[in-house]
Amino acid sequence: MIVFEPGKVSTMNSESPSSTGNAVDPVTATRHGGLADLTVIVSGAKKDRGAVAYAEAIATAFDAHLDVLYTNHVPTPILPSAPGAEVLAAELARNSHETGDKTEAALRDAFGALSASWELRRVDGAVAALRQAIVRQAAISDLVIESKAAVVEAGDMELFEAVIFEAGAAIVLVPDSQSAKSQLPSNVLVAYRETPECAHAIAAALPLLRRADTVYLVSVAESGSSEQRHIDPMADMARHLARHGVSVEARELPNWKDPAEGLLNEARQIGADLVVAGAYGHSRLREYLLGGVTRGLVRHCEVPLLMAH
Repeated sequence: MIVFEPGKVSTMNSESPSSTGNAVDPVTATRHGGLADLTVIVSGAKKDRGAVAYAEAIATAFDAHLDVLYTNHVPTPILPSAPGAEVLAAELARNSHETGDKTEAALRDAFGALSASWELRRVDGAVAALRQAIVRQAAISDLVIESKAAVVEAGDMELFEAVIFEAGAAIVLVPDSQSAKSQLPSNVLVAYRETPECAHAIAAALPLLRRADTVYLVSVAESGSSEQRHIDPMADMARHLARHGVSVEARELPNWKDPAEGLLNEARQIGADLVVAGAYGHSRLREYLLGGVTRGLVRHCEVPLLMAH
């Protein structure tokens, strides 16, 4: 186990290099790398509550602006060329817009009590229109926040993947149970792999990591891998975070048949209240056919989960 604290490094391995220079003031570091624009995606359902509460907590803590993107899905006829399809489509659209107006009014009333700066943006349409609006909004946001249930229940995870692939943004998936205890995370587990996806997720999470009490950089040992080859890059990342004012503890777990299960077990053991991970280190097709860490974390993580590709 290697422990990295801002401005100093203590290790059980005497051959590991030490950091040099002055300690980084976490407060000063935060001012130079905070969060300014957040987006929370809502549909007006009860499952949004956890995401909204979490977004409010982050926006308030960082004095950030919160864009509330209300996605109102307008269904279309299954057979658009069938007789009467145009009439049915018009009726579906009318009903959906009427429902959307009521939901928007309720959302404005609910968000009126927020202490953070906020703006409600609404998009009505089929999945393709919602996807386009989400990508556009995510591209100008430091973090996108959404209900975990919304992604899991969608099945194909299309809109989640649009955020991380098309917009190149980081997204935080929040379980509904989080609504009663939303606050900035104090114990964070970072699922570490030496991949660009992991590095992007860590960079996106850095403002939150700086304010955490402890960040656990956790790697699952790979079968047949060289232990030293695996540990050295993780130690480099830990030193990088320490120089940013983050208190880091690096851990390597034994090989697990299911790495996601191992990471989530460790998250429970350390009492993590946020998990950070790169998304889709393998192809989406491979994950869809064989399962993978991304889908395992999305489906089973019990605390907010920050992911980026």
